[in-house]
Amino acid sequence: MRKFDPEKPVGNESLNRILEAGTWAPYGPYFPQGWKFIAVKGAKREQIISIVTKSQTVLKYLRTQYETAPWAAEAESKAEHETKEFAKEFGHTLGRAPVTILALVPYSESLAVRGHNMGSAWAAAQNMMLQAQAEGLNSGVITFHSPAVQHKLTEVLELSGDEWMVVYLLNIGYGIESPEAPHRKEGLSEIRE
Repeated sequence: MRKFDPEKPVGNESLNRILEAGTWAPYGPYFPQGWKFIAVKGAKREQIISIVTKSQTVLKYLRTQYETAPWAAEAESKAEHETKEFAKEFGHTLGRAPVTILALVPYSESLAVRGHNMGSAWAAAQNMMLQAQAEGLNSGVITFHSPAVQHKLTEVLELSGDEWMVVYLLNIGYGIESPEAPHRKEGLSEIRE
């Protein structure tokens, strides 16, 4: 879980480099570079966050994610109350980051096409997160599945919910604290000759 400093703004130059990094990611064959990355700040971010946090479906999903996360058992033994309080606050503010990037891809009835488009958006997330790190910023992805929330978000962005789908929200900001990197399993990669 990431804690952001809401009082420390992210400069537009850094934000433009982060957004551009997303556009250099590999993309699926169906809608070449058909994604949209829209950064929201200030009142527009608050409007977006309000839509997400008022959805009981999304809040239940986020709570389940926190309760089943690999670090949850470790946190429980250390500071259960503190972790639960932060998770509760996160559910109301989604991290208090000063910037949130919405990643959208063209909607398709075809599951295969949607899969390729979403895979492309996730490749872009990694690029943007790496660029954020290079800019001295923290980042964190928020995912959820709620067609009703997605339609409301596209409406606020003045896009058609029948043409676009939100894949994730990417928080960007200066960190108050960052979580430790999770342990990596051994044997996940190897070299063969």
